[in-house]
Amino acid sequence: MAKALPLWAMHNSVKLLTGLAATVVLARGGMVVEGYTIIGRLGWAAQRALAVHEVDDGSISFRPPRSHPARIAYLSGTADRETRAAILARLRHHPLIIDARWEER
Repeated sequence: MAKALPLWAMHNSVKLLTGLAATVVLARGGMVVEGYTIIGRLGWAAQRALAVHEVDDGSISFRPPRSHPARIAYLSGTADRETRAAILARLRHHPLIIDARWEER
């Protein structure tokens, strides 16, 4: 019967692969958590922009169709052309928002 090797006797390549795998898992988890924190902050800024311009039925999404969250605001709601332009301009000046687009419902 084969005897298991002690932990200190593992081959260096196994140690390297184990370390790389652990690093990838931790980095990916950190990116996901930080990403949702940033998206939450962006959503709050977009909600404020809608509230300032009194768009009560407005909705915001930072997730384009069939994709991961991005720093592009997709807005919808009933607002006239000038109000939409003002909201989009305000959001485009936000340092963390790449772009803002208005979509019809």
